[in-house]
Amino acid sequence: MDGGERGAAAERAQSEVLGTVLLLGLTVAVVGTTVALGATALDDSQRTADLQRVEGAMTQVDSKASLVAHGGSPSQRVSMEVGRGAGFRVDEGAGTMRIEVETENGTYTNETTLGAIIYERGGDEIAYQGGGVWRANGDSARMVSPPEFHYRGDTLTLPLVTVAGEGDLSDSVTISESDGGPTGLFASENLSNPLLGGNVTITVESEYAEAWGRFFESRTEANVTQLSSEEVRVEIRTKTVHPTLTTSASSVGISSIAAGGIRRLEADSYDSESGVYDSATAGDDAVVQTKGGFGKGKGGIGNLEEIRIRGDLLMGVDDFPPGQFEKKVNVSGETRTNVDFPGLNPVSGAIRQRIDELRDREPERETGSFAFDGGTEKVDEDTEFTGDLVVSDENTLIVESETALTVDGDLIVEDNGSIEFDAGSDEIDVLVDGRMVVNGTDKVQAEGGNPVNLHVSGPVTVRGNGTDSGTASISTAEDTRLELFTLGRVTLDDGANVSADGDRTENLWLYSGEDPIDVNGNNGRVNFTGVLYAPESTLTLDGSMTFTGSFTANEFEFNEARLKLHYDEALRDNQPFDGRSVPVVSHLHVSTHDVVVESD
Repeated sequence: MDGGERGAAAERAQSEVLGTVLLLGLTVAVVGTTVALGATALDDSQRTADLQRVEGAMTQVDSKASLVAHGGSPSQRVSMEVGRGAGFRVDEGAGTMRIEVETENGTYTNETTLGAIIYERGGDEIAYQGGGVWRANGDSARMVSPPEFHYRGDTLTLPLVTVAGEGDLSDSVTISESDGGPTGLFASENLSNPLLGGNVTITVESEYAEAWGRFFESRTEANVTQLSSEEVRVEIRTKTVHPTLTTSASSVGISSIAAGGIRRLEADSYDSESGVYDSATAGDDAVVQTKGGFGKGKGGIGNLEEIRIRGDLLMGVDDFPPGQFEKKVNVSGETRTNVDFPGLNPVSGAIRQRIDELRDREPERETGSFAFDGGTEKVDEDTEFTGDLVVSDENTLIVESETALTVDGDLIVEDNGSIEFDAGSDEIDVLVDGRMVVNGTDKVQAEGGNPVNLHVSGPVTVRGNGTDSGTASISTAEDTRLELFTLGRVTLDDGANVSADGDRTENLWLYSGEDPIDVNGNNGRVNFTGVLYAPESTLTLDGSMTFTGSFTANEFEFNEARLKLHYDEALRDNQPFDGRSVPVVSHLHVSTHDVVVESD
């Protein structure tokens, strides 16, 4: 019996020791695992912090390299604090950019090695390449800061910063200018501006190609193709054909129309092939579209009386304020939101090319004044007028067929002056290298049956006398097509009248580049009968006005506007530039700016 008790006690003692050992083992295992997990988390946190810090440091590299590359400083010093477990190096062979330019005279190609300054930690890289900062890992790449790439209107400018140097770098590096200086790639001795042909193709081979591709997509309307994980191709058309005119008014930019600036908007339609516009027989085929939507805008919609559209309202987003706004909008046709509108290409390139071609045209004679004998002067041969040409004091300038008139300065029509373009046997070309101003009750009239092409490199102002009749006007006869091309600001004020006789709107076209267009009808209703095509411009509408035909702008801004729109159904199959292929990119400026990177 005693032996049994001693055996049980021994077993209990052994169990207690075994339990203690197991508990200590478990504790050690848990503590070890916790320490290991904590160390991993700490390392991940440290790595993330280091990468974020290096992103900021690389943007400083970008800034200082740009300063050196573009002549702001001969050298700059940068401190990186690379840290443990990371690499920092320069690779002058990292990445290439190939640019191919197709013209009517052939295809010109140039390939440039970009080079890169690269920070590596684990599977992550942060690099300065081509003037931008990029971050990549095994799965993807993204842009940290953009390269100096500018695509505005018709001009593409690409000042590439290329990197020379090889090998590992210390925490402190010097970025210095190269001996050669910048090198122009395009335009070059083989390729001049403006471009006159097919396409510009940019191909980037780089570990950061995916990010390069997204960057190009955000800055251009080009066709971007990812050829592989390390190669992307960007195709920028230098020529395009613009779409047909199917809208009364179209805002092709992304901004919403601020309805609070509209006092009243009425839209309807007619067919000029059947006669002039008549409100009694107006149709329901008007289309008002905006790539954005209809927002209330600053101040709400308290002053809005009504938006009445006899036709359709199309919007790119679902931005249509509810409540009181809906009660003030009457649309007879469809109201559609989230419509996917195709982007419109710029027209600046086409306008600039036409102006450049006229500048190169050699005149038959030069003059600095006109006599206006009997109040009339005729231009019947190619003429270059030096200085400002002022037609005033009831004088009339007649420009006859098959003539090119170039005015080196401003063209001003004032004090009951008038200009007549008589295109009876052939077309007429006019270039005004300054501004064009038509004031008071003065008139510019095209007639004769053949095209009249009026080009103005500066602003165009038509300012009436504050009445609805007998006011400043630019007009064209029912059988004559007048096209006005301008790269400057357009201002239509105080009862100005720009119109096609007989409401034949296909006969009058106003093409505007990227400068603003201001229409102010507070002192007399402004009338425009024709086509206004300005897909790069902001169009500001103030006061009372009537647009008969079709008008297109990048963005509409309304300021207490009372607007009547009469869409001409005869324009439905018409295209800007008469359906011709016109340049989108006409000026290309590509250069390389080399910098040398080495450890201090």
